[in-house]
Amino acid sequence: MKRIGIFGGTFNPVHHGHLKMAEAARKEYKLSCIYFIPCGIPSHKQKKDLLPAKTRYKLIKKALKGKKYFKVLDIEIKKKKPAYTIDTILSLQSNDVKLFFLIGQDEFEKLHTWNKANKLAKLVTFLVLPRHSKKIKLPKVKKLKWFKVHTKPINISSTEIRGKLLFFCCNNF
Repeated sequence: MKRIGIFGGTFNPVHHGHLKMAEAARKEYKLSCIYFIPCGIPSHKQKKDLLPAKTRYKLIKKALKGKKYFKVLDIEIKKKKPAYTIDTILSLQSNDVKLFFLIGQDEFEKLHTWNKANKLAKLVTFLVLPRHSKKIKLPKVKKLKWFKVHTKPINISSTEIRGKLLFFCCNNF
């Protein structure tokens, strides 16, 4: 049975931390491959500072070039409405695949707010990517299967990168 990792998110923008954490999860949990799936229209996040979906997809594709265990899928970007993780997982399910969902600790702790979180928890095993090495608080979700990815947290975020780019641009033009 193939062990496939699913790494969803806005990736606004994708950065080195995403790749390092994904590689740590792939190695530790012996995943055959990790699919990066950028969200087209996020249901949980504000869209005010969001790069266009096609731009985020192209940036991920470029970041993954030459990395044979990583692939980018545009299935959520093609949707014309908000994408829900449960729908994406249902579309990727098959009898010969076990799905692992890579998720940052901050999002994992809010999992109970996700659309059909209990159903999602029956379909995947969550691989939690640590943030600032604090203790992980479990969300109130039934039949939750999860493991922590044992790697050092990487202190970088897409929000921080966008802030630095804005600061750089504003002060250099």
